[in-house]
Amino acid sequence: MDKGFDDVVVSTRVRLARNIKNLPFPKRLSGQEEIYSVLMKGVKEACDELFETRFYKMCDIDSLLAQSYVEKHLISNDLIKNVNFGALAVNKDEDVAVMINEEDHIREQCITEGFDLDGAYRKLLGVDEKISEKLDIAFDKKLGYLTACPTNLGAAMRASVMVFLPALTMTKKIGSLINELQRLDFTTRGVYGEGSGAQGFMYQISNQATVGKSEEDIIKLVKKTVGSIIEIERKERENLKKTRGVELQDKIMRAFGVLTNCYLIDSGEFMELLGYVKLGVALGYIERDMNKINKLLTLSQPAMLCMLAAKVLQPRDRDKARAALGRKFLEK
Repeated sequence: MDKGFDDVVVSTRVRLARNIKNLPFPKRLSGQEEIYSVLMKGVKEACDELFETRFYKMCDIDSLLAQSYVEKHLISNDLIKNVNFGALAVNKDEDVAVMINEEDHIREQCITEGFDLDGAYRKLLGVDEKISEKLDIAFDKKLGYLTACPTNLGAAMRASVMVFLPALTMTKKIGSLINELQRLDFTTRGVYGEGSGAQGFMYQISNQATVGKSEEDIIKLVKKTVGSIIEIERKERENLKKTRGVELQDKIMRAFGVLTNCYLIDSGEFMELLGYVKLGVALGYIERDMNKINKLLTLSQPAMLCMLAAKVLQPRDRDKARAALGRKFLEK
């Protein structure tokens, strides 16, 4: 992981989609319980050979735990909905997760802190090789890996980077950047994927089509593209500092003041104010640990607060717990 980019890059994720040969895609399956059992067994055995595995069937998993995995970006809400045949294998460190029967039969992913596409891919490659030893993966010599969504055909890889872009957002230049990324065959989404908002000035940047590209080509392209975004965002921050210095610092310190003194705060306001505090750290206005702030982004989410409290919290109690967590994390 390169910590030299932690002022812009929050985390990195590499995902591989795999399907079983001659088996209909998950949405077209019904009643193939025996085949599903073979699929789940193969994934679990492969993961068990690599690390200590936590394995859950969606019909059995605690709903709060499942939602906390969504907040950690380990699984999707679509997987949770598949109570008949959905399952999850996740390692103890919670940086590798394998979803079973979401959109594809198998979705392998590795998430790392910071800007580390190469490291995430290397770790995931070991998982992919083990799973391929256990199961007959659908692959075509011309099309590559066969997937439920045509845009994933080929390498079937999505490499994504969570980036923090406050300056581009505040100067309203984010729209033109998103349009340019779309032209280059990249997608830009909010914190929790398609349809979610850019909470706390954060965006997911990922490659789109994978046909005709190798895994190495995709990694290289995403690294280059995100590298350019980092440079653009940093320049915009310096421009903001020159043109709106006092106003910007006032906004940042007001946000810091609220988060270090409030006793009730909802998730939306918390994410917005924490975004300004994070910018303050990046610009040198506030001395705090950037990694701790990034962890706070996840820990302050509803299900995570309940997990920390070891009980279900009502909205007002969550707002109280969130405020207390913010004060604790931001104290010097």
